Amino acid sequence: MADINLSDDLIKDFIYSMYRKEVLLNLKGVVLTEEDRKQLHEKRDFVNRLSEAELSDIRAWVLNKLKLLESQHQERD
Repeated sequence: MADINLSDDLIKDFIYSMYRKEVLLNLKGVVLTEEDRKQLHEKRDFVNRLSEAELSDIRAWVLNKLKLLESQHQERD
């Protein structure tokens, strides 16, 4: 597997993007409500409070998952 550099900012952006996608998928209407915005702000704040150790754990988990997927893909070939 190629070396992948998952910076803290990239990990935070990825997690927040997943939260944002969740909120958008659960929209009741076309426009974000104040409650939707509040939920997104809470998720953003949560992501921004992640410690270096937590980000490191998440980074390791993502890399392990990518390696596993790559290995499974290679076994099929």
